[in-house]
Amino acid sequence: MIYYFSGTGNSRAVALRLAALLHDTAAAMTAAKDTDKPGGGKEGCTGLVFPVYAWGPPLFVEQWLRSDAFRPAAGSYVYAVCTCGDDIGRTDRLTARLLQPKSCGLAAAFSIAMPNTYVALPGFDVDDGATARHKLEAAGPRLERVAAAIKRREKGVRDVVPGAFPWIKTHVLRPLFNRLLTGDARFRAGAACVGCGACAKACPVGNIRPDAGGRPMWQHRCTMCLACYHACPQGCIGYGPFTRGKGRYPGPGNAL
Repeated sequence: MIYYFSGTGNSRAVALRLAALLHDTAAAMTAAKDTDKPGGGKEGCTGLVFPVYAWGPPLFVEQWLRSDAFRPAAGSYVYAVCTCGDDIGRTDRLTARLLQPKSCGLAAAFSIAMPNTYVALPGFDVDDGATARHKLEAAGPRLERVAAAIKRREKGVRDVVPGAFPWIKTHVLRPLFNRLLTGDARFRAGAACVGCGACAKACPVGNIRPDAGGRPMWQHRCTMCLACYHACPQGCIGYGPFTRGKGRYPGPGNAL
């Protein structure tokens, strides 16, 4: 079984493509109620696919891995595939640490570069069209190589791009980001909002509900995926002043 978390669609696309290559099944972490049972999964193999937020797993993923929702059988072959715009810091090592109490460990970790979606700080924007297409074109062959390694049950694999200063990014910048910049207080829907509900539908953690006029109200359990921002067909959802003039990502479509 492959369990994934996805906000804007990149990790979902990767999980579905990987499931097809491995003849396995993919399910959203947000929908999974009773996950791996002893001996469960495809031949004792369990995959985790999720995006990298601030050089670590999204807070929802971290909480899910710590919870009783994820119960892999002891000795299961567990691997992680992290989607990222560029690099992952020490996300793989942090994930391995989260799995230690589960008596399974992390056998292998891979990173897949996908179009950038983070726009909520100065200097961050979506990739231009050519860069996004290049990343999606490269992701297909890359996933085939990843699937081949998983089929061979390769262990001790860390086929990732940590980037420069990975320890500082994951263990210094990430806690600051999560404390100061992970939350929905700055989200607003502008006057162009028509109450269509696209933002609520896109939110993977059910953090948005409509008010009496259909406008979104954020419920303060945001994991900062920005799905609401990117999914708004009117382009009227913003994150304070940080997203003014920024692009929106339509998702990978059928590129993989």
